[in-house]
Amino acid sequence: MLQPIFQLHLTDPIAINLAAVGKFDGKHPSLAYATTGGKVCIHSPHATADQPQIQYLNINKDITAVAAGRLGAASDRDVLLVGTSSSLQAYDVHANQDLFFKDIQDGVSTLAVGQLGWTDVPAAIAGGINCLLGLDAAGNELYWTVTGDKVSAVALSSVSGKGRVELIVGTDDFSIKALYNDTVVAEIAEADRVIGLASLKGTKFGYALANGTIGVYDRGSRTWRVKSKHTLTALCSHDLDGDGQLELISGWSNGRIEVRKADSGQLIFKDSMSASVAAIVKADYRGDGADQVVVCAVNGEVRGYLPLDPNVAPTPQLVAANQALKLQELALHKQELLFELQGYQVNRVAGPSGDAQTAYIIPQDTSVQTVVMADAIQRSCSLAVSADHDTVIRGVMLFAEQIFEGESIFYYPQSPSSEVEVPMALKKDAAVNVLIKVMVGKQGSSIYHVFESELRLPKFCMYAPADQEALPMASSSVAFSIAERPARVAMWVEHSFGTDNGVQHGPEGVEAHFLSLRDGRPLTISMRATQVVVRTEDLELAGEVVQDAAAYLGLTDLESTAHFPDHMQDFQAVLAKVDECNSNRLKMMAEAAESSTAVKVLVVKAEDARLLGEFGIMKKMYNQLQHLNRQLVMEHTKRATNHNELLEALKLVNTMIQHAARLRLGAAKARVVTACRAAIKENSTITLLKIIREGRA
Repeated sequence: MLQPIFQLHLTDPIAINLAAVGKFDGKHPSLAYATTGGKVCIHSPHATADQPQIQYLNINKDITAVAAGRLGAASDRDVLLVGTSSSLQAYDVHANQDLFFKDIQDGVSTLAVGQLGWTDVPAAIAGGINCLLGLDAAGNELYWTVTGDKVSAVALSSVSGKGRVELIVGTDDFSIKALYNDTVVAEIAEADRVIGLASLKGTKFGYALANGTIGVYDRGSRTWRVKSKHTLTALCSHDLDGDGQLELISGWSNGRIEVRKADSGQLIFKDSMSASVAAIVKADYRGDGADQVVVCAVNGEVRGYLPLDPNVAPTPQLVAANQALKLQELALHKQELLFELQGYQVNRVAGPSGDAQTAYIIPQDTSVQTVVMADAIQRSCSLAVSADHDTVIRGVMLFAEQIFEGESIFYYPQSPSSEVEVPMALKKDAAVNVLIKVMVGKQGSSIYHVFESELRLPKFCMYAPADQEALPMASSSVAFSIAERPARVAMWVEHSFGTDNGVQHGPEGVEAHFLSLRDGRPLTISMRATQVVVRTEDLELAGEVVQDAAAYLGLTDLESTAHFPDHMQDFQAVLAKVDECNSNRLKMMAEAAESSTAVKVLVVKAEDARLLGEFGIMKKMYNQLQHLNRQLVMEHTKRATNHNELLEALKLVNTMIQHAARLRLGAAKARVVTACRAAIKENSTITLLKIIREGRA
């Protein structure tokens, strides 16, 4: 059980995941957090007598991210960063002035401060809709890249183990990426939206998902994970048990605080707040030279926890709490074993006796076979399960991340038989291991044996082999050249699509035709000499095929030429929509400024009339003011609608750049992102379309 060393209650509520600690005067830590009314509250426990402990910064916008850190290389104090849906503000609290204020059309969804491995100065890293932006102390752009979806979490670590600082990014498309500049060091697909990241020692980092899952990855491989029914609200890392290793600290919506070992996930400490945890930060908040873990609750409660000193004997209260925690774990394990034993006893009593009981026992060499089946005619994908020795299957359970909602499905056939087909409507292409549990027994028996097996599901199992003559030819394609034998390319197709049916290959080339079981659109992969052509109407699918082929064949650099006329036409319409929304935004801002001036004039006139006793004129002024206020409310609705349309259009633009980049690898991929960014700044649509097609300006 954790024992807090200090506790205080702030008067203002603390917004979830919107708090940071910084030494804004260069010496003493202060807690900055977003509160109600678009304000940032700064609590300074070490303020002098002539300074207030609580200060307020009025942002007057919905605050979406808060961070603190040193930006300038020569700076001796931290800067407060505040992100909103349309801007990023860097504020020097000590000097009471802005370092910079930058309009960000994509908005700011998360913030971090630190020096990246490829920059010379610290950067303010802002995640937005489908993009990442790095700024220096003057607000100048240091770094920009696109992401697969809205950025929900960022952290700095060294995933590759090369001793350099890399950027870990979590997005709403269930993806975690480790980036070094424009190079993807590691890419991980998860089962839900990523909502938290925390750097640990070495190559490890912690993560949290929206479904209540937390865990640790090491060099891109998962070490452990646990799942809770509650929602995670804060994630941090610190050495709380004094063993020299960082632990993963999590805060939950029910107010629970958990500290787990980074290498095993073992729960070593826990505590509970009086309300939902809002944030967990690290700071020497008491000023005694030792960092504490500071936990904030949404109701303003703040507690500090000091790491254990390995040279000091633990208190009797702490020993008793740890013993109680271990006893609770043992009692839970005992209960599970008792339930299992009870199940065996019930089955034994309920089952037949003597020779009749023997008749219901399945043979020892009974086996279960599984195979994935894709049917282009029925447009269905299913898992065929069969059992031998005249046994029947009563139920099939499938467990897998990413592809099943809730990570599992259960299939119960209407009538038990030795062969069943489990339908699978997969919405995502992912190569995953599926854990299969099959309930098998004799006909008429109420006792079933559970057979477990594991099956590697091919990434493109939702594409069935099809006859070339029955398929229409796709008008869009991507082409690239590789120095590989046709046999190797054919092996990749068979591996990733899970079939050799319909794959024609020989010394002169490869030809494979597939039909999507989702929308019925064709997919063709062909190779002649060294050129590979992937024909499909889906640009995102083309990128997935290119990336999968590169991973299987070991390619690191790849140039390609893309021809997607329908996507290009839609993209041009999106770019026109962005220009229209920007034009409307500027126009409505000017009109709002003019209306605000008119409001000030009417208020002054109404007040003058009141002082002069001319109540008729005063009433007239207030009537005009009321009419103008209604107009302002309507204009605000228009601006909000225009802003949302702009965000959606910008998201489509960034998504298009991301898809275009995934058609290439290595330097070509990085060049596409950089060139597209430059073309957008220059507002050159022709250049942008050329980059997407050819990979260069």
